[in-house]
Parts: sequence; C-alpha cells; structure tokens
Amino acid sequence: MKYFKLIPFSLTIFFLVPSFCYSQNSLPTLKGKNIIFVYGGSIHSPKESADLFVPILEAEGAKVQVFDNFTVYEDQNLMNETDLIIQAFTDFFTPVENRMNDKQFKGLQIAILNGTGFSGWHGGLGSSNTVNQRYQFMVGGQFVSHPGGITNFKVKIIDSIDLITKDIGDFEVKNSEQYYMLIDPNIKVLAVTEFTNETYQKSANLKLEQINYLDIDVENQIKGSVIPVIWKKKYGKGRIFYSSIGHSLSDFNLPEVMNIQMRGFRWASEGKYVEEENIITPIYKLNAQ
Repeated sequence: MKYFKLIPFSLTIFFLVPSFCYSQNSLPTLKGKNIIFVYGGSIHSPKESADLFVPILEAEGAKVQVFDNFTVYEDQNLMNETDLIIQAFTDFFTPVENRMNDKQFKGLQIAILNGTGFSGWHGGLGSSNTVNQRYQFMVGGQFVSHPGGITNFKVKIIDSIDLITKDIGDFEVKNSEQYYMLIDPNIKVLAVTEFTNETYQKSANLKLEQINYLDIDVENQIKGSVIPVIWKKKYGKGRIFYSSIGHSLSDFNLPEVMNIQMRGFRWASEGKYVEEENIITPIYKLNAQ
C-alpha cells in the first residue's frame, strides 16, 4: 500500500520540476504574441521595413497587424490586447497632419504604462515625435544629427551578459548613418559608438547664409565623443528597446544587427508576462557618505 501511495507523489514531482525549470530559464519568445507594426513617413523605407520584418515575426509565431498611420493608437481595446508595438515612422519631412498627435500619443503612452512593449530602430523610433518631450523620455533618447552623413562606424558591445547582446562581439556598420543623440542617463546601455573622424570638425568660418541644419552638424567639436547605440529601459510596466542602427535596411544584412533587433523585440514583448526587471542604470552616481 505504501508503494502505491508513493507513485502519484513521484509522478507529481516528475512533471512539476521540468515545468518550473522551463518557466525560469526559457528565453523570451514571440510565439503567440500580439504585435502591431506601425510604419510611415517619407524616409527610411517605412513600407519596406514592414515587408522585411512582418514575415520574420509571423514565422516565429507572432500575430501581426500592420498599420500605415498613428490612428491605431486611439483604439484602446486593440492596444490593451497588444504585447508589442514596433514603430518605423520618422517624422522628419513628414507633413504635420500625418505626425503623431496628442491623442494618439496618450493612447500609446497608456498602453506602454500598462505593459505593452515598444520597439524600433533609427529614426523610426528615435525621431518619431520631435516636438513631444514626454515621448522622447519614454523612448530614452532623441536623434540630434548624423555627423559625416553616410559613413562607416564601429559598434562596441559593453554588456555581454544581457540576453540581448550575449555572445555577440563588436562589429562595424558600413555606408550608414551614425546617430548622435540626446540620451536619458539612466537607460541600460548595451552598445556604444565613438565618433572618430577628423572630418566632423571644420575650421572654416561659415556665414549665416551658408548655414543649414546639415552644415551645423559637421561644425560640432565631437571627435572622441561616445554615444549609446543600443539600449533598453522600462516605462511603467512596459519595456522599451531601441537601436539607432538601420538607416538602410541593408544594415540588417549584418547578422549582429538583425540578431540584436530580434532579441530586443522578444525582450520587449514580455512585459505583461514576467516579473518586473529593475534596469535603471544611472551613469552618474552619488558618492557614498
């Protein structure tokens, strides 16, 4: 009798232990996740971005809905059901009436505060709302300029433990834009880039009539500056993942760039399903008293 009483207990342990280990150690996944892909604007290949990523997301088991404007952010029911929003919408050179308005931003903000992830790359996320400081705070940074125009630059991984950049080495991006950005100093930075070219620094005295915003970019004395390229942060319960790489979709031909972007999507999609992760990483720290 004792033998038969032990069997159910043993079977219970057998089935419970693997289940517990799987939930604790499994990597993030997009399988079964509800994703909204929003694209638009007049630069950075918005429609082509959706054409590239949507099949990849669906092949991983995600349910993806695609929209070519921001009005979807006003649909509270749909936003509540969404696990991840991927945005590829640069507002530079975009008519004002097509940019994100306050009502649409509030819908996006509420969804993220409640746990929906938000992710993207380059200007599609880092220059999507140039007039809304609350949006920029939510993302963790804002595009300022791309000194040197189309150039080559190196990316250094500074966090090799985080699952997004684990086992990925430093790499070089060629024929693309190297973003100089204003940054929240409390985001968790995973990779950085250094501005090394002498051509960023002109000695000529420009006249007022010669200056436009592109001219001023190369006048900045920025050689030696180090700027974050890839980061993650929390906003309410939602997870934000951003990479400044991706001026051209050919940047994603680099295995490192595509791998990091997909890992970032997976991580950002988990905000509603895992315990909160404290990732506030202040660069400035108070001295111990």
